[in-house]
Amino acid sequence: MQPEQSTPSKKPAPATGKPWLRGALLVGGAAAAAVLGLTGMNMLSSRVEANAPLGLGFGHPATPAKAEPSILTAQINAQTPEGQLISAFQMLARGEEAQAFATVQALVAKQPDFSLAQLTYADLLLARSTPEAAAQAQVGATPEQISRANALRTEAQLRLAALVARPPQDALPKELVGLSSSLRHAIVVDTSKARLYLFENSAEHGLRLVKDSYISLGKAGISKQVEGDLRTPLGIYQVGIRRDEAVARYGAAALPLNYPNEYDRLLGRSGSSIWLHGERAGSYARGPQSTDGCIVLSNDDMQYLADTVKARETPVLILEHVDWVAKQGAKPDIAPGFEAAYASWQAARKSQDAATLRGLYEPNLQRGSDSEAKRLEHKLSLMQNQALPLQSLERLSVLPGHDLEPIMVVTYREQSGSDAAPQLKRQYWREQAGKWRIFFDGVVS
Repeated sequence: MQPEQSTPSKKPAPATGKPWLRGALLVGGAAAAAVLGLTGMNMLSSRVEANAPLGLGFGHPATPAKAEPSILTAQINAQTPEGQLISAFQMLARGEEAQAFATVQALVAKQPDFSLAQLTYADLLLARSTPEAAAQAQVGATPEQISRANALRTEAQLRLAALVARPPQDALPKELVGLSSSLRHAIVVDTSKARLYLFENSAEHGLRLVKDSYISLGKAGISKQVEGDLRTPLGIYQVGIRRDEAVARYGAAALPLNYPNEYDRLLGRSGSSIWLHGERAGSYARGPQSTDGCIVLSNDDMQYLADTVKARETPVLILEHVDWVAKQGAKPDIAPGFEAAYASWQAARKSQDAATLRGLYEPNLQRGSDSEAKRLEHKLSLMQNQALPLQSLERLSVLPGHDLEPIMVVTYREQSGSDAAPQLKRQYWREQAGKWRIFFDGVVS
C-alpha cells in the first residue's frame, strides 16, 4: 500500500497594501485547493462569530445548536502539525489574519510535506494578492489538480469536523462496553469521519479515549470484498506483529491486520496486506480516500500507536460509523442467547464434556488448529477419556460483529494439560436457526 507522492503547491507572490480574507473567498485551480473557500464560508461567517457550530462533515450540513462547541472553543494540541494548522483556522475565525499567516508560514517551513498546510499557505498568499493575480491563478486547472483540490478540501473538512464534533464525554463505542480489564488497549476506526480512536484500559479510569488521529482509507471506499478492489475492510480485526523492515514504503511503523479474518474467509472475501501504517518520506498526510485499502496515519501518530499497543491482542474495529454510548449504566452489546451458549462451552470445556462440546461447533469445519474437523474429533476423543484437563481459561474479550449476520468474536487464553504455557486463542461464533455455534476456534498466530 504505497503512499502517493505529494506535489508541492506553487505559491503566488504577495502584494502589499491590499485587504484580505473579507467574506467568502473561493480560490481554485492550479495555485490552490479552495481551502479558504471552507474557512471563508464557515469560519468567518456570523455563525462562527456567534460561537455556533461549524456545518462540517461528510457532506451533511449540521444544524446549529447553542450548546454545541465551535471552532473557536475547541481544544487542540498545538504541538502537532494538525493542531498548528487548526490553530491558524481559529485565528482566522477571530479575525487575526496576520497571526494566522505567520503560524501557517512557520508550519510549512517546519513541515514542508504537509500538503494541506502548503495549500492553505498558498491560499493566504493569494488572498493578499491583487484581484487580477487571484483571477489568473484560477485559470488552466487540470482535472488532476481539481481532483487534488477536492481531496484537500475534504481533508480540511474532516479534520475540522473531528475537532468540533468531539465524542461525548465519558462515552464509548457501543461495541467496547464491557470490555475486559485484561485488555490494555482497543482501536476503533470511524470510516465516515476518517478518524482512528485509541482507547486505554486502566484500574483508575477504566476504558477511556486517549488519542485520536486523522487517517486515509481506500481509494474506492470501504467494505472490501476481493483482492485489488482498493477498499478498506469493515469488521473486527486484531493487530499483528509489528513490521519495521520497510520504512521507506510504510513510514515510521507498520502493524498488519488479520484481514481476511475467519468470517471474511467464510464469505469468500479475498485480499492481503491490509495494514495500519505511516507515510513514506515526502508526505505528511494525504486525502481521506487515497490508499490501496490500508489505514494510513501520519508518521508521528503511527509511531505513537505502534509503540503503545500490544500485538495479537489489541482489537481493531473498523466501522462505517461509531455509535457512542454513555459508560455509566451502559450494557454490553451482546447478542441474546450468546452468553448462555458461551457459558455452556466454558463449563463443558472445564469438565471435558465432549458430547456437549460437539454440539457447540458447526459440523465439517475445515479451518482452525482446534476446530478443523479431524483435529476437533481428536481433541474430543481425548476429552471423552478425561485426557485433556484444563489448567486455566481466561476470556480476554468478546466483541460483537454486525455483517451479513450477527457474529461474536472471543479472544481467550487457555492452558491444557499438554501445554507448557497458556495459548492465546480466538473463537468466531454465529447464530443459525436460533442456536449459537462456533465456526472457528484456533490459536492466534
